[in-house]
Amino acid sequence: MTPKENILRLLKGDNPEYIPYGLESVRTFWHRDARFFFGNGDPTAVEWTDIWGVDWRLGDPSAAESFYPVTHPLESLCDLDRFPFPDPYDPGLFAEIRPEIEKVNRDESLLMLSNPGCLFTRAWLLLGMENFLSDMLLEPDGAEALLDRILAYQQAVLEQELSFRPDIVYFGDDVGTTKALMIRPDLWRSMVKPRLAKLTRMCREAGCYTILHSCGKIEDIIDDVIEIGVDILNPVQATANDLVLLKSKARGKLTLYGGMDAGLLVQGTPNEVQCHASRTLRILGDGGGYIAGPDQLLPFSPNNIAALQETVRREGKLGI
Repeated sequence: MTPKENILRLLKGDNPEYIPYGLESVRTFWHRDARFFFGNGDPTAVEWTDIWGVDWRLGDPSAAESFYPVTHPLESLCDLDRFPFPDPYDPGLFAEIRPEIEKVNRDESLLMLSNPGCLFTRAWLLLGMENFLSDMLLEPDGAEALLDRILAYQQAVLEQELSFRPDIVYFGDDVGTTKALMIRPDLWRSMVKPRLAKLTRMCREAGCYTILHSCGKIEDIIDDVIEIGVDILNPVQATANDLVLLKSKARGKLTLYGGMDAGLLVQGTPNEVQCHASRTLRILGDGGGYIAGPDQLLPFSPNNIAALQETVRREGKLGI
């Protein structure tokens, strides 16, 4: 069985031949806006401005993902009607990746297109975290109007992405901290969930799978994530969630991707990593529906990554 066939069996709810390490055989592409986290696509950038007007700075250059916003261009919801939203039909949005996508051998690889920071994240990036969280409580109509404008943009971009016939579409929208959600579950359900559901529905109707990325503890909304038809949840942050609980809710309904404690991969020993990986494989890999991998991207010890990968290869057929 090829890696592509193994991933497809997993996504279809059939037992895979083995637990994959990461998204094997998946080719991922990021349109111009989707690279706002990473120097707008320039790996040498130390400061940049995304197409929404948010200024970014690089933090620790040695870290895998070390960047942060320094400005929030939407001063208040009163300015929403005057704020210049980017054009989702800008021909430059897909100009760089279109030729590369067309070169992908679809017989060997799955195609994934990525949309990080799609709704909640983009809203707070525009307004600032404190302002947007306050507006969700004090100015809910205005907060929803902002989310609607962002959704309209994302729907237009997604429509173009679906024209490439992707196998998977990735939505990033962090809403968790290590202790709890950033907002009350009922606020996420009323403001974010129905809009995210419109995006996942578009993908489902086009015949492609969806990944939702949200760091942190999101146990309180796992049933909602399943309800709106998300196929894969990432990164299943190990120290923030009850993995047994998540697996019990996801079994047969949702593929879990990640779950290996990044903190241990940085600070632990290879033996500790092997023990942790074995336990995680037993919990999350039981019955299939699991893709192994670290729950964050950090500068890992090569010996620890090797220990993790070897454990997944050795024990990845157990419990399936």
